[in-house]
Amino acid sequence: MPEALLVGNNLAVLVAAVELGAAGHDVVLVTDGRGPGGHFRGLRTPEADFDLGMVLLESAGSTADDDLATYRPRVRYDWTRFGARVDRWQAELVRPVRTPTPEALVEGRRRPDHLVADRLDVLAEGGFRPPAPLPREDPRHASAKVAGAAYDALPYREAAAANHGEDIHARLVEPFAEKLLGPAAGTLLARYHRAGWLPLYWPETLAAACAGQPTGLAEYPFWTTPTGFVGDVVRTLETRLAAMPTVQVHDGAVTSLALEGSRWTAATADGSWSSERPVLGVGADRLQTLLGLPVQERAPGASVALVCCLVRGAAITEPVGCLSVVDREYATYRVTDQDALAGLDPAEHRVVVEAGPATAARLKDGADVPGELVAELGRLLGITDPSADVRVVKAVAAPGAVPAPTAASVAAEATASDALTAACPGALLTGALLGGGATSMNDQVVQGLAVAAQLP
Repeated sequence: MPEALLVGNNLAVLVAAVELGAAGHDVVLVTDGRGPGGHFRGLRTPEADFDLGMVLLESAGSTADDDLATYRPRVRYDWTRFGARVDRWQAELVRPVRTPTPEALVEGRRRPDHLVADRLDVLAEGGFRPPAPLPREDPRHASAKVAGAAYDALPYREAAAANHGEDIHARLVEPFAEKLLGPAAGTLLARYHRAGWLPLYWPETLAAACAGQPTGLAEYPFWTTPTGFVGDVVRTLETRLAAMPTVQVHDGAVTSLALEGSRWTAATADGSWSSERPVLGVGADRLQTLLGLPVQERAPGASVALVCCLVRGAAITEPVGCLSVVDREYATYRVTDQDALAGLDPAEHRVVVEAGPATAARLKDGADVPGELVAELGRLLGITDPSADVRVVKAVAAPGAVPAPTAASVAAEATASDALTAACPGALLTGALLGGGATSMNDQVVQGLAVAAQLP
């Protein structure tokens, strides 16, 4: 009988397994037939390792180190209260490398990125009209987006119009949002704007930027690993886990998960294991199925088309680490060069092109989407002959890959999470079982550290 039983493949259970194993505890990790690490595992092919789009490391930039037992998964960005702990964990694991400033293509010109990096230089240079003043007392003011009651139901488009003004939003944000989210761009809940890599600035900040004045807003930094593959975080954890004599990893699918008295038992074709406090890290629908509960229909996210390429480095005349493509003439909404992000220049660069729901649907229907996106990649990176210099390694249509929370879906998720918690007495839930807002890399790191601190 193990001291700790972990069921699932998300990053949180992997972090917890490594922490518990390092402390010498007897651990069983049952991955339910999937590779550990979930989304953050990346795509590993014989040719190269690719992250699934723009996957980067973040830092809270603070010295916060609160009690892990106080983590609140339904509060957006609550992981930042444990920023120092997350930073130490990342630094010890992979030695993060600061990436170059992301860029954005706006009206045919590449500039420092205003969507994810908070670089607002574009406003003064582009002659943008500032937003109208919005009193801080107005419930739509962006200062209220974390805790204000209005933001429990306020759509992103409405909040952005009030804070950004028509000119800035229409030219700098809306085209990107429409490509990335499709119809969900009109229903996304404003509080969850970063789920779609969309900004929500204070109007005072934008007015200052339009006038060329200091905004007090520093560039938001990102990091990657020395190899340029953030999936190395998961690979390093797997390597450590494999070297721990007290840890067993079983990759078979779970055939049953049941509570008998005060003990939970998880079974696969290879055996069964019991615990009073299992850690669960499967999807909500998967857990509902295992428990024999009705599977709750969830609001779909926006589907994504991903084309993973190897590009001859010498053919790239306009290099970039990460480029957000705002202009509507492109189906592509983002290009990520993993090697450029890490400061590497191999003979072939690992480049991922992303496009939104409309393109993903066409890829699923058999259209030559890879060829079309490779042609766009040639224009975006200055590649004269992309048909000769770009090799497509893998093209993937990822259904519902980008969350697009609405007021209704957030409420439904909270109800489902409460129901699963009630149905799993004694169990410790992680990842999507705690709600869609608790699935970022740093949230799951905090969850893994927190559950390990509670066990055995």
